[in-house]
Amino acid sequence: MISLRKKIGQSFMPAAFIYDSEEHMRYLEELITDYHIGGLCFFHSRQSAAANKADQKSNDFEHENELQLLQEKIEHFQSISKTPLLISIDAEWGLSMRVRNLKLLPYAAALGTLEDLTDIEQTGYICGRECAEIGIHMNFAPVVDVNSNPNNPVIGFRAFGNDPDRISLQAEAFMNGMRAAGVMPCLKHFPGHGDTDLDSHHHLPLIQKSIAEFEASDWIPYRKLINENTEAVMIAHLLAPSIDQENPSSLSQQNIALLKSRLGFKGTVFSDALNMKALKINNTKTNAQLCLEAYEAGCDFLCFAEDIPEAINLISTLDPALINSRYQKVQGLKEQYSVLEQHKELRTYNIDDYHAQIASKLIALIHGASNWNAELNATYRLDYFGDVPEFFEEKLNKAHKLDHTSEKNILCITPPQLRPAGHFGFDKTQIEELNKRIAQKPYYIVIFGNPYFVHQLENSKDVTVLCTFLAQKEYQIACANHFIQPRTLGKFNF
Repeated sequence: MISLRKKIGQSFMPAAFIYDSEEHMRYLEELITDYHIGGLCFFHSRQSAAANKADQKSNDFEHENELQLLQEKIEHFQSISKTPLLISIDAEWGLSMRVRNLKLLPYAAALGTLEDLTDIEQTGYICGRECAEIGIHMNFAPVVDVNSNPNNPVIGFRAFGNDPDRISLQAEAFMNGMRAAGVMPCLKHFPGHGDTDLDSHHHLPLIQKSIAEFEASDWIPYRKLINENTEAVMIAHLLAPSIDQENPSSLSQQNIALLKSRLGFKGTVFSDALNMKALKINNTKTNAQLCLEAYEAGCDFLCFAEDIPEAINLISTLDPALINSRYQKVQGLKEQYSVLEQHKELRTYNIDDYHAQIASKLIALIHGASNWNAELNATYRLDYFGDVPEFFEEKLNKAHKLDHTSEKNILCITPPQLRPAGHFGFDKTQIEELNKRIAQKPYYIVIFGNPYFVHQLENSKDVTVLCTFLAQKEYQIACANHFIQPRTLGKFNF
């Protein structure tokens, strides 16, 4: 007979880190052996977790093989757990989101420009294979938020786009790819994080939409994908007064009840990370109290939970029927994984060939005439802002397309980071200098990175702007090929 306290423990999924202190490692071991937690969610380091620092992975850590280090940690924690842990990660564009020195897979905004769903399914499969090969069972992806606010500071490039019907199809393809690799997907962030102007890692966003408006847009992907037997949904930290006037959605019984009753969801509910500042602002509740409220609201798994022993004490006072219900949901999800793992496909693929093939489809026009094409016999002069895209330059040079006296100028912009925080890694002075340069000379602009960087450019609609989404070798070469042998480009729509 499993005690109620052990059943409660199964709902906890604290954060674990590739780079971690000995003290926190011992704490996690204690949570596993003494408090019987149900899973772990891995991040690169505590410093790089989004609620602690908006930047990408810290450079203060160094290991010759971070992937191996991650796998060793997973295997160690599994070895001391009497009940198999559900190992998860937030790897929307592959393990490179958390592990250095791996190639980035295209993120959702890039995949959203693709017409062939098999390309998206293959991307999901590769993403899943990366996870499965080191013992990760669940990837908190895809994002199905409808990015209706182009200035959204937290979703943006993480979303497939702003068309809910198209998002539904693309997310389904990505999920099917992950499942084929033996990894469970998780839809996020319900009830919809696409129309916010605040980042819930640091603030509590307010969404003034009626339930009818949620139904007409944000919930279309959920309704479609729930009908396809979605395993899990993650709940956002935001305030939607039409649903609950007092409580953030992750602590709202009304919100999760709508997910189940109105949309018919019967799977497992995950909280978003409970350390996020959205739950801390103007709030004196302890970490344990937040865990209690998320659990009562309907979250089966409590992600990035803190002060777990005290939280278990609080939850143990609840109705045993509720505790048993949560426990059954957690165990049911673990059983679903076992079935999925038994039926996974072992496809052969070459990651370099994949990137070369997908990169050629991901060159997109952001601004400019819809029928714009590079000129077949033109030569160009290159200017740079940020790192020099050396493979782009080399390819054009070999094709005799470069001429420093040419009046046709290409400005190559390579933002230091994908995330918009801090002007995508540039400072304000650099952005001001960039806009001065653009005002002084006619340019074709190529963004080797996040297309939302275009919002940093003044009067960008007056010039032709292309985007490669990623700056890796294959994407630079694909862009150069367009200037060598022009073809019609797809359009990126904000």
